[in-house]
Amino acid sequence: MVDDFYEHMKKEQEILDISYKESVRQKRERKKKEKEKEEEYVWQWFWGFDWLGNKVKNIYFGPKLDWMKLFTRRKKKKK
Repeated sequence: MVDDFYEHMKKEQEILDISYKESVRQKRERKKKEKEKEEEYVWQWFWGFDWLGNKVKNIYFGPKLDWMKLFTRRKKKKK
């Protein structure tokens, strides 16, 4: 009788493990789909002119446009 109880509990634990793995996989897939849907937004400043013709620094925040060249920070070389 004790052996039957442990076998039954073992089967239930296996079912729980399988369902947990499945839910983790589904959660990852859902996050991946959400990430694909989101467009990557960037900050970039550029020189422009105001209504008086003065040169000013403008800031753009939104999806990357064709004219943008994104820069990444370079690591400092150790000497």
